[in-house]
Amino acid sequence: MKPFFFAIICIFIYIGKSMAQTEEKKWELNGYVKGIQATSFTDLDSITTNSLLHNRLNFKWYPSNNWKVGIEVRNRLFVGDHIQDNPLLTAIEDNEAIDLSANIIEQNDALFNVKLDRLWMQWQNNSWQVTFGRQRVNWGVDRIWNPNDIFNAYSFVDFDYEERPGTDALRIQYFKEMDYSVDLAVKITDNPNELIMAALYKFNKWSYDIQILGGIYKRDIMIGTGWAGNINSAGLKTELSYFRNYQTFSKDSGTFISTVSVDYAFKNSLYLYGAYFYNSSGKNKNAIGDLVETNISVKNLSPFIHNFFTQLSYEFSAITNVSMNILYSPTDNAVFINPTLNILMGKQFDLSIISQSLFGDSNSYSLLFNTIYTRLKWNF
Repeated sequence: MKPFFFAIICIFIYIGKSMAQTEEKKWELNGYVKGIQATSFTDLDSITTNSLLHNRLNFKWYPSNNWKVGIEVRNRLFVGDHIQDNPLLTAIEDNEAIDLSANIIEQNDALFNVKLDRLWMQWQNNSWQVTFGRQRVNWGVDRIWNPNDIFNAYSFVDFDYEERPGTDALRIQYFKEMDYSVDLAVKITDNPNELIMAALYKFNKWSYDIQILGGIYKRDIMIGTGWAGNINSAGLKTELSYFRNYQTFSKDSGTFISTVSVDYAFKNSLYLYGAYFYNSSGKNKNAIGDLVETNISVKNLSPFIHNFFTQLSYEFSAITNVSMNILYSPTDNAVFINPTLNILMGKQFDLSIISQSLFGDSNSYSLLFNTIYTRLKWNF
């Protein structure tokens, strides 16, 4: 995608020159450093360990009141046993218009990867906002599964990627005060099989935030909707999307995905969340191995047809939080269990202990994998 790369460079140069005379240049730099120790096993004879040193740098430049430029870099050093066998740690593929990922070190027991997952420029005024480059086009409403998030889907199993994936796109947004907004986005690609082009209309009605979207998703025509609001004191969120191949429209039954969730926060800091996700193109059996797949799309957010998810979290104090996530699918008798303990250690440090276990089999019920992560994070 050399023309696209050349266009980005030219625009950056043009903006830099046009703003060079600005007396006040505003910069912003923040990020974090994480150390993660992962221990995986199914029994005492199959213990493997992996270490990850993860650094993120977020650069922002505000050359004027209307312009903004962002560059965000993800640096990760993996060391350990069979590091390529853990896709939750080593998902380093870059499938965008330009490959902005590079392996500086690549060995059997060590991998150092540098990736630019944000590279964008933005112009805005009171009503319009135009963003060009690698960015996150977040159209999802719910917390776990997002059928409306067609540009950069992600797996909730990938806990160590708070920023979520980005995509190379042109995005134009219009805001009519508090009444409504219109969002247009086009994924930049020279491959017609990867083209994503859609529009989203968002408004508020009956105390609900409602959105309607439609467009082209690769070889599919897609339509969708979502809403978020409350039933008494409980939150309610719903997303629906339907995809159908426009080349074989009369023969294709299409793919329908949907999610509905309810959450409630008690006064004693106990929080409950429950969700159901349906995927009409999910597998009836032998799907459990695909749950930890990180290179996913919006049409396969889960490999199962029926998915039930619940989360319980509780704050013991201002610095300590414990949570339990459980995913269940009748397909393959799949159960995914994910307890987490978070401890704040001052303003800049926090410690997390995270466990992920997967049980199930089409013929029996057994432990398929178990990994315990210890993560120390420093924010700056």
